[in-house]
Parts: sequence; structure tokens; C-alpha cells
Amino acid sequence: MRYPSCVRVSTLPALFICLAGFALAGCSGGNPQAGAIGTGGAADAPFAIEVAQTYVTVENRTGGPLVGGQMEIIPGGVLPPFKAALPRLENGARREFPLNRFIGNDGTPFGRAIRARRVKVTAKDPLGKEFVYEVPFS
Repeated sequence: MRYPSCVRVSTLPALFICLAGFALAGCSGGNPQAGAIGTGGAADAPFAIEVAQTYVTVENRTGGPLVGGQMEIIPGGVLPPFKAALPRLENGARREFPLNRFIGNDGTPFGRAIRARRVKVTAKDPLGKEFVYEVPFS
């Protein structure tokens, strides 16, 4: 038995429109915190961190001086981080720190043979506000 005249819609174009809508919705949203950990060149980041062959460069972009802090190279696996002190850094100032200045808990200096994953910088301004930023080690 046939039904009286019904409006038939092809399922292929309807399916395509739905998939396109889902794809656009997935691409347009996003995590607003995605820039917190990422590249060192993010515009709203408190620091610019660049990793070169023999040193790490840190630039202060906080809008004020930093009275001190700590830098860490975080290796993969179970090794503890290699740390170095971050001295006072004026706004807009860039400073290079040799990789061998980063020291492990047992006094071992960081070497390129150690597989590092991230570089993390933690610092405070004169009012006590803390800034934390990390980038992948490349």
C-alpha cells in the first residue's frame, strides 16, 4: 500500500548540510585557555620564551618589572625538573640563560642529551602578582 503524496527529501543533501554544520560548530568554538600553554610568541602571554641550541631567552611582557622568579626545564619521564633563578627583569627586557645554568636536584647541569619536554617560567611582580607560563622545549 502506498501512502498518499508525501514530500520526499533526499537524505544525502540533508546529511551533508548537517555534517557541514557540525564541522563549523566544532571549528568555531574552542578552549579559551588554549593559549596558556603553547608557543612562546602568543600576544597575550606574560613572557616570550625562546629555546635555542645552547640557551633559553626570556622576555618580560607583563607591563611591569619582575622582582624574581624561577625557570624550569621539565624533562620527560621521571627525572625532576632542572631549575635556574630568574633575576629581576624590567618590562620589555630580554635575557639569555645558558642551558648549563639549569641545575637538577642533585647538582647535575642540564645537557642536550637529556630529553626535555617543556620550559616553565614563574615570576612575581613587586605587588606579589604571580605569572606562570610554559612552552614546549624545541
